[in-house]
Amino acid sequence: MWKMVGALLVIASLGMAGIKMASSYSRRTTELRSLQDALQMLDTEILYAATPLPAALKKIGQTGVGVTARIFSTAGDLIGAGQGCTVAEAWEKALVKNWPLSALNQDDFIILCSFGELLGGSDCQEQHKNIVLTSQHLEKEEEKARRDQEKNMRLWQYGGFLLGISIVLLLL
Repeated sequence: MWKMVGALLVIASLGMAGIKMASSYSRRTTELRSLQDALQMLDTEILYAATPLPAALKKIGQTGVGVTARIFSTAGDLIGAGQGCTVAEAWEKALVKNWPLSALNQDDFIILCSFGELLGGSDCQEQHKNIVLTSQHLEKEEEKARRDQEKNMRLWQYGGFLLGISIVLLLL
């Protein structure tokens, strides 16, 4: 009886670990799409509505979802607080603060940091170019993430349960 309960716990726990790993692939894809949408909104706010940058970032933070909303909201708060940090520093602080909550990888972080270096440092047209360029980079990363997702999700989902079954069979 206890062996059966232990075996089921091993299989279930490794299966759930596999499912959790698989979900990180889909989360990354979703977060990259969300970042692209947020950048499009930022482009609209800067280029057409002429909204000041702190207010635009906060507005996107309020209308966005998940980690993306937190990044934009935190950056807007840091810039608007008048703590003497530049826009680039505020953006990087927002990224670093919210990074552990995301499923994004190091390449995504580099793209977003380079975006922040040019954010708020030029006129509307240059900001537009920066946003478009960053969106293109994020779109390429999203395509890679989709390929990784298709390739690895089933592997992790089924692999966790199969590993659990293998361990149980070895222990019996």
